[in-house]
Amino acid sequence: MTDNQRTLVAVALSIAVLLVWTWYFTPKHAPSHDGTPGAVASGPAAASPTASGPESSTPAGAGPAAAAAAPAAPLAGLGGTAAPAAKPALPDGTPVAAGSLEEIVIDTPLASIRLTNRGARVTSWKLKKYLDETGKPLDLVSPAAAELDHLPLEFLLDDPAATEALKHALFRVTRAERNEAGRHVTEIAFTWSDGRGLAATKALRVADDAYLAEIDFAAQVGGAPAAPAIVWGAGFGEHTGLEEGQFADALRALVRTGETVEPRPSATIKAGAPWTTSGPITWAGIDDTYFAALLVPPEPAEARVRFTVLRLVREGREALHLTFACALPGLSHAHLFVGPKDYQLLKQLGMGLDGLLDFGTFWFIAKPLFYAMTFIDRYVGNFGWAIVILTVAIRLLFFPFMHRSQVKMRRMQEKMKRVQPKVKALRERYRRKEREALQKGQAAARHEMRGKMNAEMMELYKEEDINPFGTMSGCLPLLLQIPILYGFYRVLSIAIELRHAPFMLWIRDLSQPDPYYVTPIVMGGTMLIQQVMTSASMPDPMQRRIMYIMPIAFTAFFVKFPSGLVLYWLVNNLLGILQQYLINKEVDAEGKAAA
Repeated sequence: MTDNQRTLVAVALSIAVLLVWTWYFTPKHAPSHDGTPGAVASGPAAASPTASGPESSTPAGAGPAAAAAAPAAPLAGLGGTAAPAAKPALPDGTPVAAGSLEEIVIDTPLASIRLTNRGARVTSWKLKKYLDETGKPLDLVSPAAAELDHLPLEFLLDDPAATEALKHALFRVTRAERNEAGRHVTEIAFTWSDGRGLAATKALRVADDAYLAEIDFAAQVGGAPAAPAIVWGAGFGEHTGLEEGQFADALRALVRTGETVEPRPSATIKAGAPWTTSGPITWAGIDDTYFAALLVPPEPAEARVRFTVLRLVREGREALHLTFACALPGLSHAHLFVGPKDYQLLKQLGMGLDGLLDFGTFWFIAKPLFYAMTFIDRYVGNFGWAIVILTVAIRLLFFPFMHRSQVKMRRMQEKMKRVQPKVKALRERYRRKEREALQKGQAAARHEMRGKMNAEMMELYKEEDINPFGTMSGCLPLLLQIPILYGFYRVLSIAIELRHAPFMLWIRDLSQPDPYYVTPIVMGGTMLIQQVMTSASMPDPMQRRIMYIMPIAFTAFFVKFPSGLVLYWLVNNLLGILQQYLINKEVDAEGKAAA
């Protein structure tokens, strides 16, 4: 094998690494869908979230800031005429309403929930154990919901006038607190009726020790039962609606059918082109990297679901906020999950909620890494050190194979260096013959001579016991580490345990990039040192230059990656430097002994 061929092999391996990296680590964008299979809406009202109706105008009290298209009109086709179950009971022809506006608070060790009797809706849902960027309990109700007057648990019906009336109605509130199977449960019930056939009731039950609440609901339009669509939105948590690229993709619309979870980044759902679907669902809702709000039927049930983006203009900037509505015809009871995407918690709850966490293509690697990392953290109390210990353990696991492979590569490199003068002499001899052939006008003989030269070179390698591919065998361990690196990437990208988890010094959040780029630069430096130690005995300078490109490329990639992932690769490099030192020492000793 010639040096040029070896160079091509080195280039191919480098490109393969970069392609694999780009394929797996670049955020994927789902295609935008204007029409959706199984869409249940039809007609003009279904074509746009701003169809005619009371909600197509600027909401009352929103002011100029909300002067762009306001909340979606009632989601035509999402409601229905299927009668809900007998519970909860609706008022029978008697007007029922509250005399004044009320705020209701449910306070548990896990959450602080605020509701208003105006429309029987949620104004705030704060998670006490999770803080936002200002250090306060994280509120999963977006400020945009109030500005657009499109709040969670709102009812949407096919009749725009009925939807508007329920949104502004002052519901009568009753509160009950009791113990159920040793758990303290708070129930807030809302009831309203105009006495002329329009009525609604809604009850929210929240246990002190759970993120999974229960909701009972029923509505009546013109005296006939109707299946209301239940809303979450507009917006979700801290998302501003102005995010772009991978940050916009962090907010997703989700529907689970059977064992299949279909996620769509909010950026792929365009204003005026909602994603609508129908059929039996396990759950549906909105999530981001670490939190979710989902409507969960008691068991897989027929549903009509629509995801829409609503426009909001602040100071001349248009923001798009994802909103979700789900109708469950024939049902009057469902679960509502509003909380963290904690894998162990979701798995214990069942209902397929653990499908919220996507461990990726190499899930069979990522899941054991996740379990190992959380197990180590129980004893060291710091996820940064847990990553360091786990990295050392993985390196030790791979040590025998990597050591043999890299020793073999280094031996072949040394043999190639020793035989290099003979290779150069062989090439020079054939170059002279080629020049002589050209001078005699024998151009066709050049190809024959090159074939003879390659055959003679391979014979030389055979005599010297050299395998040309052996000089590249050290690249194989790097390629084999790509699945582990990807597994770590997935774990560190989705594990809520890493959110706001500090390591030491300036690394205060392992799920976020290093704010000062120190660790990526140090990581690139250690990788360069490792490559210098690995390629120092390479006879071909072109191969060495190619090897030196990789640290630059990896540093550029890692600058925006979670600092926990950078920490893993940095520690891995330091261990690799130590291993390469031992390898070089061993091979040099062999060379001296042979001399």
